[in-house]
Amino acid sequence: MTFRNRPYPAFFGLAVLLFLLATAGSDVVARTTVSGEGVGKAVAEHFHYALVQPIGTAMLLAPFALLGWMSASLAKRQGFDRGLVLFLIGALLLGAMFFSAYQDSQNYMSQKMWTAATLSIGLLPFKSAPLLLVCLAARWLLARNSSEAQT
Repeated sequence: MTFRNRPYPAFFGLAVLLFLLATAGSDVVARTTVSGEGVGKAVAEHFHYALVQPIGTAMLLAPFALLGWMSASLAKRQGFDRGLVLFLIGALLLGAMFFSAYQDSQNYMSQKMWTAATLSIGLLPFKSAPLLLVCLAARWLLARNSSEAQT
């Protein structure tokens, strides 16, 4: 049995990998480029805060899980390739948003703007809502266009 036959585990797995890449990767890059930390320290700091703040980490995972659900739902109805296209478009948008937020957070930290630094990351699940609505509309259009073509 392949991933194509089981889209929900496939896309949720991809969503978790994307989450790890987007959060850990963006944070480590921001810490090394903006704050000048070493890579080892930046990785250790990221995972330390991710583990001591499980609710915040779960909230940051939510947009990726929703993207995985939308993509798997589309893949189940219209084929794996369409779901993958939706996932990749959403991944690009979410990845860019998270990267920008982590860069902003480190810039705020260097200016001792603690609240702005915290909120630039803490509000990401809420700032992701419009982007996820765009992905939901794209999912609806991709599913609808294929349904109309079949009739």
